[in-house]
Amino acid sequence: MWADGYPAPSYVQAPSDHLLEYDAFRQLYERPYLAYARLRTGDAGRAAQAVVEAFTALSARWAEALRSECLAADAWNILNSAVGVATGCGPAQRRCHLTTVQADAVRLHRHLGLTLHDAAALMGTDEHTVRAALSSAARTLCTASPCPLGAF
Repeated sequence: MWADGYPAPSYVQAPSDHLLEYDAFRQLYERPYLAYARLRTGDAGRAAQAVVEAFTALSARWAEALRSECLAADAWNILNSAVGVATGCGPAQRRCHLTTVQADAVRLHRHLGLTLHDAAALMGTDEHTVRAALSSAARTLCTASPCPLGAF
């Protein structure tokens, strides 16, 4: 178990090609992925399993991911799919009317306290997109009274 309460991740077979790049990516993104997955699942064990599954899927297609337009965005989509399976709800079962980008921006920036820059880097997008997603999420959610933004 890590000091911050997350279970130590299970071993994931690293790809044979570009091993150093994969290991560096995993070391950089694993903890924020765990925090995000725990926020969505509400359970450290399910969160850790979802992150292991995401990195396993990423490892299996690592060479393709490296050639993608944005590695971080590609990996973020894989993580979102794995967390969706772990929570038992897909995109159609959201509790609100936010887009995936809006919901992720709110989770990362408001709930996990990441800066706009860090949230954007994790999602594989730019700060302007995160800022716009936060603004539009606030408009969408705060049309109700009282504003449920804090309860997201």
